[in-house]
Amino acid sequence: MVIYPICSSSKGNSIYVANENGAVLVDAGASFKYICKSLTLAGFLQSSIKAIFITHEHTDHVSGLYSVTKNLKVPVFSSKPTLKKLIVKNCIFAGTRLFEINVKTANIAGLRVSAFRVPHDSVDGLRYFITYGGRKISICTDVGCIDLNLQDKLKDSDFVFLESNYDEDMLKAGSYPAAIKRRILSKYGHLSNVEAASFINKLIEFGVKRFMLGHLSQNNNTPQLALKTVISYLAHSSKTYNKDYELDVAPVKNNGKFYEV
Repeated sequence: MVIYPICSSSKGNSIYVANENGAVLVDAGASFKYICKSLTLAGFLQSSIKAIFITHEHTDHVSGLYSVTKNLKVPVFSSKPTLKKLIVKNCIFAGTRLFEINVKTANIAGLRVSAFRVPHDSVDGLRYFITYGGRKISICTDVGCIDLNLQDKLKDSDFVFLESNYDEDMLKAGSYPAAIKRRILSKYGHLSNVEAASFINKLIEFGVKRFMLGHLSQNNNTPQLALKTVISYLAHSSKTYNKDYELDVAPVKNNGKFYEV
């Protein structure tokens, strides 16, 4: 499989996952024009996309969904409440095929896509893991807190794309209103760099080796800080970067770098 994070930040998110038969998009938080441009830079074709899986209805995950569904004419999968919300918000082009995904697995071009829930302040958000050829990619952002259910879902992954949204000191000292700060810090908000590091530490102990940090806040984090925080935390747990695990940070906008799993 290939995972290609087209864009990842607090302002826009979309991830392309493919095998030799086709691909799926997880979220469409960028315009159709930008997604096509980014795919071209990596040598991928827009026609390879066979379905779109939406995690939740927040704008940074669906801002480009209307234009993408209008042009690609592929089905959209999500929870039933999320799909209803997207229809009300006019986020989906008329006539688009909609499918609820819950306990059942969707099979798209041989990619088996399964959904799971995490704590977050959306109507009924889902996160996804994708399997093919005995390999598993897990995509998990917009997470309020880590629980045993989430650990169980991700512990056998070959590649984990995990939220590392904010540095707590930057957030608390920043200009956000107090209510927004409380929301981000809550168990229905987002994961901090330290919380991501702690979870990665647990997953490494289960045998997971490859990680990518994503959904970084552009106001309350930096790629350098997120990477440094996680590496430092893991070093204190006797885990060595590029020996015991691999770690990268998803770009805000990707210029062609993808990963084979």
